[in-house]
Amino acid sequence: MTSLSADLAIEPVYVVDTNALIWYLTIDRKLSKQASAIFKAAEQGKTRLYLSAIVVAELYYANKKWGFFADFGQTYTEMKAKPYFRFVSFRSDHVLDFDQDAAVPEMHDRIVTGPAKKLGAPLLTSDPVITAAKIVNIIW
Repeated sequence: MTSLSADLAIEPVYVVDTNALIWYLTIDRKLSKQASAIFKAAEQGKTRLYLSAIVVAELYYANKKWGFFADFGQTYTEMKAKPYFRFVSFRSDHVLDFDQDAAVPEMHDRIVTGPAKKLGAPLLTSDPVITAAKIVNIIW
């Protein structure tokens, strides 16, 4: 672990939820100071950020609804080119983990928390339901 400040030790990997990714990509002030520091550490090569396939799909649909990016394909290509982003597929056998994650009622959120559990990595999210479930370490 490296430390960026006295109160934030950077882990080797994080899993990123959809809102955190949107707010990072759109430079939105809704991104917390801790999450912002983690994204900055990733840009500096000090950590890696894992994105579940469902997060990319939700980003696509959010962009369709709110038009964050003029060309989503270009945004996706740019994300794929960044060495600090790692993309995590969702496989059919991952549904077998859903029962263990029943404290998270929404299916898409279970798909987001799954990689965090498997990797033992903190999840960057502001989602109060995921946070209340207490099945993964939340950073916000």
